[in-house]
Parts: sequence; structure tokens; C-alpha cells
Amino acid sequence: MAFLSSHSNCDNVEVGLYLGPTKRIQPAKPMRVILPDLSRCASRFYLLALTIGSLLTVAFPSALGAQENRNGEIVANLAAGRVVFCVTRDSIIVAAVAGGGEVGSRQPAVLPVGPGRIGVLLGAIDWTAPDAGKATRLDSELPAVASNALRRPTQKATDQASEIEAIGVGMLEEIRPLVDQIHHKLDLPPEEPLVELLLADYVQDYGPEIWSLQYHVRQQDLGKDYWQTRLLRPAYVQLYPPEKGQPRTFVEAGYPANVPQLRLADRLARHDPQLDRIANSSRDVSESVASIAAGNSIKALSSPSADFMRAAIPLAVGDQTNLVMALLDMNRGFQWLLAPQEPIPPGRIQQQPTEPDAPSLRKRGPRPQ
Repeated sequence: MAFLSSHSNCDNVEVGLYLGPTKRIQPAKPMRVILPDLSRCASRFYLLALTIGSLLTVAFPSALGAQENRNGEIVANLAAGRVVFCVTRDSIIVAAVAGGGEVGSRQPAVLPVGPGRIGVLLGAIDWTAPDAGKATRLDSELPAVASNALRRPTQKATDQASEIEAIGVGMLEEIRPLVDQIHHKLDLPPEEPLVELLLADYVQDYGPEIWSLQYHVRQQDLGKDYWQTRLLRPAYVQLYPPEKGQPRTFVEAGYPANVPQLRLADRLARHDPQLDRIANSSRDVSESVASIAAGNSIKALSSPSADFMRAAIPLAVGDQTNLVMALLDMNRGFQWLLAPQEPIPPGRIQQQPTEPDAPSLRKRGPRPQ
């Protein structure tokens, strides 16, 4: 795993991240990481309850929406569970299922980010403040945040941040005012972000890519158990494509870090009887699953691959009710395969008009370097 450092120091509110050794993205392979250097600033974080009046002593930050909003405290609700991507011959398939959180937590929020990108939000994504007219839902705000971040005319490639970076900074500005209201000590493992955004798209002259944008926080005790909480600039972790020579198969992510992964690729390699029955349900499914198992998912057909995931993931999880699936077609863009039961409400941010030469599905900016 490569680490690229910025030239900022620990006094900069925007900078700093410690990405711990725990690996929670499958399959295990080298990943490209863009993040600041925090070798002198790494610290431990405590309770993700986001309530000043109470301290929850549990291993996993619970669904914060279940906590009472007392004494003017800001409250957040978590999106927890597992996410599985599969890059096939002509599309990117994503499936998400809830799990790993306590009562009241949401499943990962899958949504279109414009016609040419899939987004998945994990972590603290629903925020309620006592002085706010309504809750802030990051999944509601993300499409407009991304659109506004990309609306400016393109500039020289050497001077222009990539689309992924632009969206990352846009979300940073959206989340920061919420995090600024946290004044209780958080219990969060060093490698675990407060919010994680997964983005999948196609890049012209490059192909499919999947990124994880991880938003960590840093806290300072100002005395009398009153804490200042600062949101750090996101770390950009490339999940796909894999390094040269590595298999192209299922890509898994999960939140929180201790949620068990499904390890679909490993189970296929071991000829798991349950998955083998699904894989052999038809000739098309069998051929597509064989390509995925062999590390050549880009040779698999989209429809039978999606059929396999639709049947295998609920079976592996043990829950048949909360699966959400979507597909990003190389030519036709975003499509729902299994839409969420409750549609995402419109956000409060107004989407500004797109400039005529703004990036599109067919015209991408440079990738993060």
C-alpha cells in the first residue's frame, strides 16, 4: 500500500490521517492510497455516540439515532453493512445489505451520483441538530454536492483536480459544519472513518474504477471534558482496478471495520455447496461465475452476474429482505436492479446549472494522482 504525504503539518485543521493495519476491503490486494501524513499526530478516538450527556461502552459505535437528543446535542444515525462490487464486461454492479449495526442503524445508502456514477455512503450519514429545521441526510445532499463541485468549466489538466477529488472536497464542506458540533470524546478505531463514500464510474481512455473516500476526525481536549472535533481532508483509496497481475473479481467493503466480510470469491474458490448450486442454475450464470472465480470478471456478462449476486448475497448474509442492487452500464448509465424500499428524499442543496463543457460520462477529468 502506497502512502503519499502532503506538505501540511499537524496544526492544519484540514490535514491528518492514520490508516491502521486492519484490512476490511476484500479481496486483499495492494491498494493505491492518497492521504496526508499523520505520523506525528495519530491519536485514539472515543465513542461515536455524538451525544455529550452519555458515553456508550460498546465495541461498535451504535446507531446514534437511537440516542436521545438531550441538552442541545447533535445526533447522528449510522449506515452499516456490507457492499459488494463486480466489474463485468460492460457494467459495474453494486449490491448492499444491512448488518453490523445496532437497532436503528440504516443499510448502506446506494444512489446515483449523476447519470454516470454510483455512490454508496457508509457511517454517520443522518444528522439531527436541535436548532435545525430538519435532519441533514448526506445521501440526499450528495447528488447536488457532486453536481455543484463539477459544474465549473474544465481547465488545464495539470491544474485541475480530478472529479473524484472535487466530489471529495464538496462532501468535506458539507460534513464539516456537522462535525464541528461534536464536543464529546468519540470512540472510533484509528483506521475507521466517521463517514465513508464509495464511488464507481468509467473514465475515458482508462476504464472502470472504484474509489473509497474516507473522512476521519481529530479531537482536542479543551478542558472539563469539552472536546473540539475537526474533520480531516478525505483519504482517497483506490479499490479497483487491482494491481497488475492481481485477480479481477468481487470487491467488498463494509462498515464498521469489524463487520464480517462475505468473501464471495473465497467461497467460490472453495466450491461452497450453497454458492455452487446458484452458480450452476443456468449455463449463462455458470459461465459468468466461472469467469469471476478465475479472476476475469471483465469477461463475465452483466445479467447473469447480477442474477448470481441477487441470489448469493442474501444467502450468505442470512437475510432475504434488505438487499439493494444497482448497475452502471458503460453506455446507458445508472439503472436500479433492486431499488430501496424507501426512496431517498430530495436534499436542501440546490443543484446549479451544468456548464456546457462540464465533464460527463463520456468526458472525464484526470484521475487523482
